Amino acid sequence: MVILTSFPPPDEGIRHREEATAAFIQSRDLGKGTLYIAESRVSWVGQDSSGFSLEYPSVALHALSRDLRAFPEECLYLMIDGDLGEGEEESSENGQDDEQPASEIRFVPDDKSHLEAMYKAMSECQALHPDPADVGDSDDDGVYEDADEEDEGAEYDVRAAEQQRGCHQLEADAGNGDWEAGDEPMETGQFEDAEPDH
Repeated sequence: MVILTSFPPPDEGIRHREEATAAFIQSRDLGKGTLYIAESRVSWVGQDSSGFSLEYPSVALHALSRDLRAFPEECLYLMIDGDLGEGEEESSENGQDDEQPASEIRFVPDDKSHLEAMYKAMSECQALHPDPADVGDSDDDGVYEDADEEDEGAEYDVRAAEQQRGCHQLEADAGNGDWEAGDEPMETGQFEDAEPDH
């Protein structure tokens, strides 16, 4: 269930503010309000001062949606980790109970020319909050275990393989295979276009 609460809009780190923006959670139209894209969170405050706030780690995906077959208006689309209460029947009907639930939020500004600026601000703020699961463990240093030989602990070193492939490529690029150290280099320019006789 989506709970709208009354709270003040963010007052620090606001990267974009868009008035007259409709908010949709799943298919539920919450009406028009003001969207705040701040460094700390995304907030929407309706005309009645009720609204909601999202922390960036809960935003799994954000995009500009211009496909009018998917939604009747161009919008800033957000996929949120977790069920916001509107899609409970849908997940059980599709047999996707083992997957983490997700919800969709769409922000539709009256002025569609502001969508690019909204997306840019969202991207900049999202980058300030990297997903901890995406931050790689620097201890592995490019070494991965072979999934088929996991029990034996076989490892595959990505950098070593790339260096090895690079060495073979250098050997192949050194010539056509028939060139030897004492051979004279091929005459250059022999395949240039001849100048027309006028």
